[in-house]
Amino acid sequence: LKAGGPSERASGRRPTEASLWGGGAAAAPCAAMNEYEYIYMKKRKDFGRYCNFDDVEPKILGQVDLDLTRGDMYVEQTVLNLTLDNIPQQSDHSVNTARVQTRSRAMIHIEGGWPKEVDYQEAQETLKWRKRLEKDPSFVTTVKQLTKNTIPCLEMNCTIDLFEHYFHQQEPEHLPESLSMKTIALFKDPADEKRSVTKIGWHPEGPTKVVGSYSNLRFQRMTDEMPMASFIWDINERNVPLTELRTTSPLISCQYNHKNPDTLLGGCYNGLLNFYDLRKGPTPVSKSAVEVSHYDPVYDVVWLQSKTGTECASVSSDGRLLFWDVRNMTEFTDECVLTDGGKDEPKTLGGVSLEWMQEAGPTKYLVGTEHGIILSCTRRPKKPVEIGSWFGSEDRGGYGRHFGPVYGLKRNPFHPKFFLSVGDWCGKMWMEELKGPMLQTPYYPAFLSAAAWSPTRAGVFFLCRHDGRLDTWDYFYRMNEVSLSQKISDCSLTSLSMQAGGSLLAVGDSEGVITLMQLCDGLVQPGPNEKNLIGQMFDRETKREKNLEAIKKLSNANKKDDGQGREPVAIDPTEYQAREKSFFADVGMTGDDLGTTMGGVKTS
Repeated sequence: LKAGGPSERASGRRPTEASLWGGGAAAAPCAAMNEYEYIYMKKRKDFGRYCNFDDVEPKILGQVDLDLTRGDMYVEQTVLNLTLDNIPQQSDHSVNTARVQTRSRAMIHIEGGWPKEVDYQEAQETLKWRKRLEKDPSFVTTVKQLTKNTIPCLEMNCTIDLFEHYFHQQEPEHLPESLSMKTIALFKDPADEKRSVTKIGWHPEGPTKVVGSYSNLRFQRMTDEMPMASFIWDINERNVPLTELRTTSPLISCQYNHKNPDTLLGGCYNGLLNFYDLRKGPTPVSKSAVEVSHYDPVYDVVWLQSKTGTECASVSSDGRLLFWDVRNMTEFTDECVLTDGGKDEPKTLGGVSLEWMQEAGPTKYLVGTEHGIILSCTRRPKKPVEIGSWFGSEDRGGYGRHFGPVYGLKRNPFHPKFFLSVGDWCGKMWMEELKGPMLQTPYYPAFLSAAAWSPTRAGVFFLCRHDGRLDTWDYFYRMNEVSLSQKISDCSLTSLSMQAGGSLLAVGDSEGVITLMQLCDGLVQPGPNEKNLIGQMFDRETKREKNLEAIKKLSNANKKDDGQGREPVAIDPTEYQAREKSFFADVGMTGDDLGTTMGGVKTS
């Protein structure tokens, strides 16, 4: 048996019987068989080159003869130490790009592609043109030619679903540990003079607008040339403010009305309250009367839940919590004087933060004071507003107060009985039934200025620091350390506001810049059964604190009983004076006025 030649193998031709058995008379009977062949369209060079290995004898390709004179030419090199590594050289650069001015322009889109003699606005003419075009013999051929490029794309989409949701509606077993947040926008104060962002408020109908209150709270640092206006920013337009809120005194706090988003309430530096209606312009529609307003800056305002949506509350460092109805700003509807609870001469405590939540109770208000104490106020119908608890006050049986003003005070949205406060170098967590902090973060090297809970995760909260960092705590995974620390600004952070959706976070600093942060999914999506687990953890810590308080009360009672059962010590005055004189003589002290009196001591 012999295979076909190179030409036959290259063309793929099947060898005939004559070529298999050779020529001659023996092959004559098979010569009449048909010949079958298949010709490959590829060239021989496209098939690749086959490997051909043979056994060969070793060959000497070259050699170097022995030369003894080469040794004299050897020179010793000076010892050289060289350190090598494979660490790539990297450098870090920060660039502040110039602000890009954008404009919005209108554009008219007109339907085109029609011949001049066809009016595209007339439906009958366009319909006649389409029918005439479809009857053209070349129409079908042209459409088939155009569809050749689209068919492969459609087939790929059928093979691989590009829009498939993998693991849809399945709860993850655990969240990723690599938490992150990124800056998506910066809103800079257009004023030339630097002002702090004292308060930030989100639009209630979605993450579309944000209002920022700008002022300078440093004593006597406000110049006459400092602008007074605050601004409303559109998230999609970062260069120019959407609306300017004009006022005669800088706004310290400003919040949207959740029932009517076109109205806002602002607290001013001079103690007045401004009521804005954006449908009527950037100026206040009404102001509170001077004689009934606050005497100090209005540090915080909140809108209350009511049928009319016009009731609100304000707190100031003048020591008053006032309740208003914006339909009549000439007088307040109710008042609460913030005191330390003393019976003889109660001291007034200035309020710097206010917290109210419908779920915690429509009559309960939390007020953070300048003295580091948190007050719990209750407002009942047809009764004066009362202060029920003084959290952290030693005079009222509390402990663990802050060493500075309580600038941040927020209730947990899932467990309203528990609330978070910041007022010095740490954050503390409280419970309504305890007069001391239940949990506490470690002390930071920088002062804390604001705090906020995540609206979607029960165990996540955020803390603003004066060194420009934003710390994220996640109690669902660990309680002993920070989960994420992000550098936001080179200057101190002054305010913080969380959007209701839980994915956007607005942070204000002392130079008038509002930084919009986008949180990762790990900080937005709740873990499996997170709400119940965090609630159990809070209840456990509450029970522990109650047990410690009971033990402390029991030990104090035992000490008091022991003190009452003791008899007074009897002292001999003659022996006492003799020992005292000998002591002064030993130390070399002389004089008639030396010694102590025996007042209050029973003598024998």
